[in-house]
Amino acid sequence: MEPELTAVLVDDEEHCTDMLAWMLAEYCPNVQVIGAFNDPEKALHYLRNHVPDILFLDIEMPALNGFDLLTDLDAHRFALIFTTAYDQFAIKAIKHHALDYLLKPVDKDELRAAIAKAARKPGDLDLLSKVGALLVQLKNPTPTARIAIPTREGLEMVEVDHIIHARADDNYTELHLEGGRRIMVSRTLKDIEADLPADRFMRVHSGHLVALPFVVRYVRGNGGYVVLPTGEQLPVSRAKKDELLVRLGVV
Repeated sequence: MEPELTAVLVDDEEHCTDMLAWMLAEYCPNVQVIGAFNDPEKALHYLRNHVPDILFLDIEMPALNGFDLLTDLDAHRFALIFTTAYDQFAIKAIKHHALDYLLKPVDKDELRAAIAKAARKPGDLDLLSKVGALLVQLKNPTPTARIAIPTREGLEMVEVDHIIHARADDNYTELHLEGGRRIMVSRTLKDIEADLPADRFMRVHSGHLVALPFVVRYVRGNGGYVVLPTGEQLPVSRAKKDELLVRLGVV
């Protein structure tokens, strides 16, 4: 049996809160909407006195945007789901900081999945630091020398130029850094690949993402393999061989 959950909806467009409330009633009957606000300042006042299980929050709002609202709250004891029409950069940033989101117009299957995730992971105690790190990244949309890596313990700032390669480990990723340091990241390799600069990194195999400047040798074979400064060998899939050679400037 699905757990009963309460939700507050905040969006400056009334038709968005109306539609989301209807979708929750239709597809997620275990979720009770206890508040729907089109004025973020009224929502802030309500949230200071009421704590829902889930907060659905629009980002772009006049006077007080979603980030401002969150930083003005004293505590965050709810699961947060952004509802946004933001561009691809912002979506990547939100995902990178392990925050959930629904892209407008909201899809019913994605809504169900977000609710199921929120039910498994109530109130994020590290929400304020995640939002703060997200704000920094959104205010600096140019490629940055550092990225925030979500680990089991929290967030770790890592120099992009220090990442040698990344290896898939089920739903986690192991980052290999200069100096032999390794970090287990609570994200899939696909997510990590999306957050790193494509001109520097390449997925050479389903389980391996490599920083091209660290490739010291390519050895031919069925797909072949690349050799890293540490002597480690990473397999190259046959489908990626030609692209790799082009990017290494061989052909």
